[in-house]
Amino acid sequence: MKPLRVSLVLSLATGIAIAASALSDRTDEGSTAKLPVTTSSQAAARYFETAMVNYENHRWNFALRDWNEAIRLDPNFAQAYVWICFTTANPAEEARDRAKAKALMNGVTPGEQLLIRWLAGVHENRYVEGIMAMNDMLAMFPHDKRLNFMVGYWLFRWQDEYEVSKKLTLRALADDPNYATCYNQLGYLYSRLGDIDKALEYTSKYMELLPNQPNPHDSYAEMLRFAGRYPEALEQYRTALKVDPTFYISQKELGETYSLMGDEEQARTEYEKAIQEAPSEGVKAEYLQKLALTYVRQKKYAEADVAYLDAAAQAHAMKQWIWEARARRTMAMYEPNAAAALKNLDEADAVLAQASDSVSQLDLNEEKAHILRVRVERALAAGDPHTAKACLAELEKMASSGSSVNTQRTYHGASGTFLFDQGDYSNAISQLQEDVANPLSMKLLIAAYRKAGASDDAASLSKKLVDWKVPSTEEALATSSSSGSAVAAKK
Repeated sequence: MKPLRVSLVLSLATGIAIAASALSDRTDEGSTAKLPVTTSSQAAARYFETAMVNYENHRWNFALRDWNEAIRLDPNFAQAYVWICFTTANPAEEARDRAKAKALMNGVTPGEQLLIRWLAGVHENRYVEGIMAMNDMLAMFPHDKRLNFMVGYWLFRWQDEYEVSKKLTLRALADDPNYATCYNQLGYLYSRLGDIDKALEYTSKYMELLPNQPNPHDSYAEMLRFAGRYPEALEQYRTALKVDPTFYISQKELGETYSLMGDEEQARTEYEKAIQEAPSEGVKAEYLQKLALTYVRQKKYAEADVAYLDAAAQAHAMKQWIWEARARRTMAMYEPNAAAALKNLDEADAVLAQASDSVSQLDLNEEKAHILRVRVERALAAGDPHTAKACLAELEKMASSGSSVNTQRTYHGASGTFLFDQGDYSNAISQLQEDVANPLSMKLLIAAYRKAGASDDAASLSKKLVDWKVPSTEEALATSSSSGSAVAAKK
């Protein structure tokens, strides 16, 4: 059974279409152009606005600092709590502030209530409710450029919904052609859509508008990297660090770039510095695993095991449960020994079970879905389609219950993997096409196209995979193995 996919464009065409003539200069919420900000403190309001600007400039650590200061000045500042929930990498802070925002909902405006229902809903894996609230909020404030940008950013970064994100970003720019962060977002969107020239054009405009901010240089560098222009990319990352030596993102990106270039020793040097400069434990946990991945790229799996076990132990000490589980799941993806791989997957599941009251339902479900996909792959690699089918059925049930798009896509990727193993290439193609942001699914889809005689589709997707320079475990395994299966990387 193919699960009902919760479309992120649910009512979007009508949900954001309120005629400009319907707007007026009245001060009631139904007609104002911007989402109200409810707070009893003018000083808190100033910190809130500074935080939003910092977020737009990808200064997430400073945004969190300023939202927390706003809350100190006004402990009932619901909107500040919900943006912290949206941004933080700390699971305890996310859960605490999400609950606080929900508890304060009755004291804020209807638009702010919709904002909280959107962000809290998706974190609690109530996607239909969350997306309906998001659409209603956009319909209420169609010319709030920041809302259009932020929803577009969420659609791009967490949902891979590029076309809808582009429409919202362009809507924000129509209201303010100098809204710099939108040029950054368009650069990334066009890069994902395969138009690197436009990506470079938009991020160049972003640099022009904000020459004294580090993130424009960082973003332009990433587009150069996507274009394969590594020396220029490195130069721009270093320029960002000259603008602001504390801009830890560019320090991490130096490691990413060297790793993609194949210079894993230098990548580790850069990652080690980024780990030291990480502004939070969640970021540190992420960067530790980026360093560990360099050993996988080199096929130094014993060293990778040591690095991932250290990353898992540090994540555990920092109470970064998802990262701890992810380290174990990643080890299972490249481990050649079936028993050892299953032990790692069992460890990952145990971590999630223990963290069930400490981590958002969204994060728990998405990581559980990834683990199930690896179980399907491992079972198929072991010649055990019965176990694979049972795991796939469990994953299908998760994906059929109004879950996140990422969980649904993980199901499609696992289903396509199973169908490919069974020789059902036509249906494998239809499933894998739903998961094309995953390089492992892309690689298997190429093989399925070839099996089905679709050589042109195979060639086109092969080029996309070669040009895919978004570092991840899946990307590293897909580009290092001769098979579409993750477990083939270590054989």
